Amino acid sequence: MEGPQCNDETPCISCIRRGENCLRLVRCNRVPSIPAMPTQTLLPSSKTTDAVVNLLHLKLFHHFQTCTYLTLLIAPEVWLQALQLSFQFEFLMNAILCVAARHLAILQPEDLAYPTAAESHLCRALSLFRHVLSNSFTSIHIDAFIATSVLLQYEVWTSTDFISCRDGVECFDPSRDRIFTLSSGLKQVFLETVPLTYDQPSVFLPQTACNGRDKLVPAAQISNSTLAKYQRFFSYYRPLGLEQLNIPLPFTRGTDLATSNAWQDHVPEIQDALDPIRDGYVPIITHLCLILSFLPEARLSDSIDAESPLLLGLGRYIFTFPVLCRNLFASMVQQSDPHTLLLLYHFYRAVRILLPKGEYWWAHKRAAVSETVLKKWLTSEIAKQALNDIPIHEYDDLYNPSTN
Repeated sequence: MEGPQCNDETPCISCIRRGENCLRLVRCNRVPSIPAMPTQTLLPSSKTTDAVVNLLHLKLFHHFQTCTYLTLLIAPEVWLQALQLSFQFEFLMNAILCVAARHLAILQPEDLAYPTAAESHLCRALSLFRHVLSNSFTSIHIDAFIATSVLLQYEVWTSTDFISCRDGVECFDPSRDRIFTLSSGLKQVFLETVPLTYDQPSVFLPQTACNGRDKLVPAAQISNSTLAKYQRFFSYYRPLGLEQLNIPLPFTRGTDLATSNAWQDHVPEIQDALDPIRDGYVPIITHLCLILSFLPEARLSDSIDAESPLLLGLGRYIFTFPVLCRNLFASMVQQSDPHTLLLLYHFYRAVRILLPKGEYWWAHKRAAVSETVLKKWLTSEIAKQALNDIPIHEYDDLYNPSTN
């Protein structure tokens, strides 16, 4: 029993004296066990002079586990697993704090502490992640690896460092944009890591197969003729014109539907024979066609809105767009190839329109800024090339959608 003579011990001294069962012991035994906190300092690295968990770290961690993780497209319970793993893997913890800081920086732009914290934790996450991958590649925890990779992808989505300001004018420098190079690098490491960790249980691996396309394709009902028109409209061999900055083409739906094979990336048999246009540029037109089909201008009967069940699939497909792009396409972006940047312009325009600003906080700023500066750059580039290119009307028979 438990009475007025009970002290703070369990079992209490009164019950021991009377030889009775102590209810306090029963209640304590019913309390769920709480995982022990790690004994080593996690944030920052214990090897540094400032190895102290401060109030900002706690605030960032709390914000991630109560708010940020709900906006990251993957099932919430999976991110809760990542939070548990973060107490074992310092690179994952720093990636979590980095993304939480980016989220808070957008919610509270007046507080400059958050961007600074994000940069600091990003540097730590990258440094620790690279060290682990280079030293214990075969023993890395697969879910810690995937969670960190995904979080780094969110972080780079929030970056607009490739936009600089000169004399009050925003300038676009794709060579400084890390989104395609990081995606390519993480994809390569992922493909090398998974076979070495196939025997590990994973809650993240099933999520990597969900890029949203399986739900979007049946809803879009895009015809083969529409796909063909898109390929002609964005043909790499077509001279650029201002009309290509508008919504490309109307969609033909419900008849002669494109098969599932049309949406799969072609994998060349001989890697050494990769062609930048065929294997890098052309597949992106197909990916873009699917995304643009959900724009309001496309007159889709069940248009995407904040309540649409398709929004999650669309968000995932947009998020993985840089991952779907091959190195060949990334190289063309880095080289400021005009046709490639035209595709990016339409991609970012669609992202701005289709993804709600609040819930998809990680995408909106990049999309809005990129759309603006790319349109200015392309308009200027088209004007420069106008005197040298063959007039677009001479290609009317070749590219006019009505001829198909």
